[in-house]
Amino acid sequence: MSKTALFIVLMTALLAAGCSAPTSDTILYTPPALGNEWDVWMMQSGGIMGMMRSVQVFSDGVYTVTDSRTDRTITSSLANTEIVGLQGMITEADFIIPKPSGVCADCFVYNLEIQWEGKKVVVELDDLSLPESDLEPLVTYLRNLMDSTLN
Repeated sequence: MSKTALFIVLMTALLAAGCSAPTSDTILYTPPALGNEWDVWMMQSGGIMGMMRSVQVFSDGVYTVTDSRTDRTITSSLANTEIVGLQGMITEADFIIPKPSGVCADCFVYNLEIQWEGKKVVVELDDLSLPESDLEPLVTYLRNLMDSTLN
């Protein structure tokens, strides 16, 4: 192959790659098919106050809320209807996670882990990316659970 033909082939390949569809700005996880035993953990941190608190809920409804700033830990249980609702929020979410949009001063950051049958999904969202994700109902539920337990 001559140098000119090789050059044309390489330029065509380069142009074709440059004209391809842009990559997605989101990460897509397959929703977990939760079995009998699972747990969900979320840490909420940041904000003007430097909040650092977490909640962990197990499939039997037992949950623990910890507030690191006040050094408080409270354990309680969810009603069966709440367990079913929480499990539905996890299994019905599309798990579309927007890539971080940059610096979010004074935003809350939500680290979320869902474990089941030896598998784990780890997600990090902030106040800017949360509304664009399909996990906002789950994060809101867990945040409200922390609020009501600590108050």
